Amino acid sequence: MSNTSLPPHAQDNASMLLAALRIASAVRKLTERGLSVISANLQCTDRPTIHIRTSARCQQLIDSGDAVYYSFGHDTYFGKYRQGQFALEGCRIVWTEFGH
Repeated sequence: MSNTSLPPHAQDNASMLLAALRIASAVRKLTERGLSVISANLQCTDRPTIHIRTSARCQQLIDSGDAVYYSFGHDTYFGKYRQGQFALEGCRIVWTEFGH
């Protein structure tokens, strides 16, 4: 049965369930890679976002080309920052580094 034949609330719930399953799979893989998850956001069910704690592994992902920095800025309280990201299991994995 395709999602288009489902009532609107069931379509929404199916999208949410799929996003939750993507997050669960990504969290398992992040755990295996030694990365700590801080939060997950299901607001965009097509590509959920998972925030991870910054670690030396993040720099290794940048150095290997498996991740990129996509945002740079200055925060009033924390000073300079940059944000990195990579894709995993249909999710966007992001982190923030301060002081760079």
